[in-house]
Amino acid sequence: MSIDLDELVERAKEGTVGKQEIAEVVRELASTEDESRAYRLLYVVGRSSATEHEDLVAGFLRGDDAELAKLALQTLCTFWGLTESYLDFVRAFLDGVSWDYSGDVQLIAASAAGEHLRDHTDTGLLARLVELAYPENDNPVLRRMALEALARGLGDPDRETLRAGGEDRDGWAARVLARAEDRLAAE
Repeated sequence: MSIDLDELVERAKEGTVGKQEIAEVVRELASTEDESRAYRLLYVVGRSSATEHEDLVAGFLRGDDAELAKLALQTLCTFWGLTESYLDFVRAFLDGVSWDYSGDVQLIAASAAGEHLRDHTDTGLLARLVELAYPENDNPVLRRMALEALARGLGDPDRETLRAGGEDRDGWAARVLARAEDRLAAE
């Protein structure tokens, strides 16, 4: 049977992919060499909450394909809430890896770190996010992601974090950094 990926991706977003279909997707994902197809297959597995395939998904963290690693990290940490089991990868990717040319894996790691810090104490992750959030960081996208991750890690509501300071972006950033530094000092 041939997999209609376009249809499966749409149904994965809705949560209506069946177990048999997931089994077929997993079989193909484990054997495909087509990176574009692998990405979409991995997306279906991730959005379908097929956590029984955690090992297969985690295998993509160990490669050097940034797109697949980014989606695998997002699946494991964001979609499935398994960050605690993948903190070593979150830390490594937060520091940056040579094959993450566009920095997308690092951005997902920052987001995962922030979510993890909502309910956990981890001074190493917190310190690294603070470092990345300083104005001296010459990567404005990574700086913004680090600030938003810190805000989420400090418990700010998502709606405020997504608004990210509105008109007073610099003031908001300074307040987030000050609160994060206070938390770091207290931990």
